[in-house]
Amino acid sequence: MLVLLDTDTLQESAPPFPHQMVSHNLSPTIRLDRFVVAVAFFALVASASEGEDWFRYRGPDLNGISSESILSVPWDADGPDVPWRTQVGTGLSSVAISEGSLYTIGNEANTDTVVCLSTHDGEVFWKHSYPCPTDPNEFEGGPTSTPTVDGDRVYTLSRTGDLFCFDKRTGDVVWSTNVAEETEVRIPAWGFAGSPLVYGDLLILNVGDAGAAFQKSDGTLVWKSDDKDSGYATPVPFQDKAIILASARSYVAVDASTGGELWRQRWLTTFGCNAADPIIQNNQVFLSSGYNRGSALLKVQDGEPEVVWKNKDLQNQISTSVLIDGHIYGIHGDVDNGTELRCIEFATGELKWATDAVRPGGLSAAGDRLVILSGSGELVIAGANAAQFDPVCRHFILDEKCWTAPVVSQGKIYCRSVRGDLACIVVQ
Repeated sequence: MLVLLDTDTLQESAPPFPHQMVSHNLSPTIRLDRFVVAVAFFALVASASEGEDWFRYRGPDLNGISSESILSVPWDADGPDVPWRTQVGTGLSSVAISEGSLYTIGNEANTDTVVCLSTHDGEVFWKHSYPCPTDPNEFEGGPTSTPTVDGDRVYTLSRTGDLFCFDKRTGDVVWSTNVAEETEVRIPAWGFAGSPLVYGDLLILNVGDAGAAFQKSDGTLVWKSDDKDSGYATPVPFQDKAIILASARSYVAVDASTGGELWRQRWLTTFGCNAADPIIQNNQVFLSSGYNRGSALLKVQDGEPEVVWKNKDLQNQISTSVLIDGHIYGIHGDVDNGTELRCIEFATGELKWATDAVRPGGLSAAGDRLVILSGSGELVIAGANAAQFDPVCRHFILDEKCWTAPVVSQGKIYCRSVRGDLACIVVQ
């Protein structure tokens, strides 16, 4: 079922959204005042800031690497400056940053809440809630996808398939639909986890055997794939007009405009848990999964993938690695049983080093530095050094389980725990 709302005529008496959604938006007059203040604040931040917005999962280039530098290191004994902390609810959703606002999703008491916060002080600009099971299946549960900002819109996807388009400044719902119902595909064991990918006029989602696409303007279904379990990775663009998606049994490339299959690499994993995004370099595709599956490098020639190498030296269970200067840095192993940080050579798969000096839960990078959040909440900054693990500084920011990759944007790092504690750290 698709619900399309005209934001010019939206009233509090509008008909209910699917699944009896509950909005925490304020009354029209107060909401307008908040909107005016927010617009003014966004303009001020945009004019004063130096750096880049992190407007989608794994950043502008979809590689988990910020172009910014981390300047305020090493830290003294008191650690970095943490100007604010807040609670956003249970889940693994990362954050999207756009024009002075932060967007993320959390869950409390079987209710998801999409929240928009000020990056300056953590103040809530708006939030929107709707029923969704917390579903603590082998972890605490809650949402696992990340909001995507595109222009003046924000797109979010719940574990049970609720897809929303919000006005990013007011939080008004422009349209919404449930993708499981629209595409008639099953929900995988841990729910839909991939973040929405904006591709031209389309929203491409990892649902079904090889994805689905919706018009980003109004939520109309454009194409869908077979009713089979999806994987848990986010769709990634590849070459000319192709998208790579993870299913439960394969990584598959499809034509972005039609959904037509271009090629498929069989990739069987225990529990169908293909959760790490493919890493793309030219016509090469790096894959990695946990549960003793390992990694491989594919070379796509004449429209077909060829395995260059494969081994079990790096196994990404839930987190995607980063590629810096010809080397892959990634989280190896089961996050519940203790992980390692490892470095392998991209071209050959050769293991360069492995360390348990940090037990990473989430990983990203800024320039030539790794930004590591341990499974127990320690933030570690290290050089991207292919010769050895090269920590620069480390400090506990959170004191509970952390599986979400930290985000570096506009001179700040954002760290989130599974239970929803969110901390802002100044690094410039």
